[in-house]
Amino acid sequence: MGDEFATPDRATFFEVNRTRLRAWCWGDEGAPPVVLVHGAYDHGRTWDGFAPRLAALGFHAVAIDVRGHGDSGRLSSGMAWNACTIDLCELARVLAPTPDTPIGMVGHSMGGGQVLTAAATMPERIAWLVNLDGLGPSADDFVDGDILDVATRCLDEIDKFRSLPPRPWASRADLVERRGAINVRLPRPFLEHLVDHGTREVEGGYVWKWDPAFRTGVPDGFSLELILAQYRHVTAPTLVLVSSEEDAWTEVHDEEAERRVALLPHGRLTSVPGAGHYVHVEQPDFVVDRITEFLDEIGARR
Repeated sequence: MGDEFATPDRATFFEVNRTRLRAWCWGDEGAPPVVLVHGAYDHGRTWDGFAPRLAALGFHAVAIDVRGHGDSGRLSSGMAWNACTIDLCELARVLAPTPDTPIGMVGHSMGGGQVLTAAATMPERIAWLVNLDGLGPSADDFVDGDILDVATRCLDEIDKFRSLPPRPWASRADLVERRGAINVRLPRPFLEHLVDHGTREVEGGYVWKWDPAFRTGVPDGFSLELILAQYRHVTAPTLVLVSSEEDAWTEVHDEEAERRVALLPHGRLTSVPGAGHYVHVEQPDFVVDRITEFLDEIGARR
């Protein structure tokens, strides 16, 4: 990706689902739209090095700050997944007012799961999908427990973040080091870009823009069984690009990825050589080439 990032052509807000979604846009507004959905704790400007390349393929690239992230509206409860899915579905209707208007979606990590869920929810609106290492979570990430105990812990967490302000970090450089220790494969220029656009200054230092409520949850029936059941309802052609390195920061590998993609009626799976979790950051040329081939194969480029 290098150390250069393209400033968006336009910045706007969309009013959907009783909230505001910040959107960063590239390309001709009259071109077929493609929505880019970032992963957990990230923001729409993480696509600054990638979205212009999609726009160059003939699309109106719209990278959003997911609800509870960046400059978008905050979360009203711990039911983040469902709220974000509805946001995406309503945004698709705004960008594609009629069912015969083609719209694509590209999602990374949590965003990859979100675009699959949105496509399963309203398959008539989504023309194609690209999922970037977003087949998680793994079965081990779902922990069974007494519903009352789980709900009580969630409420305790909500009380905690509402009563205590987020702890500021002394400098953005400290935040770069912290994020680099979590995502060890990300190049420093990308980490610096992520922090520059994903933090705000407060008294005493800097804090991330993401909503603390995003770290809470509620017993809402979200499960691996539900995720896999949704895959069968995704009618759009779907390209899934997954990490190949052992330190990829994901728990879904090899046979499990193949099993999940096989559930998609029109899914295809490709491993990205030499890439960890952020496949489009670590190997952008390979990823763009595979996406271009995929779009040409399904006739999605005008």
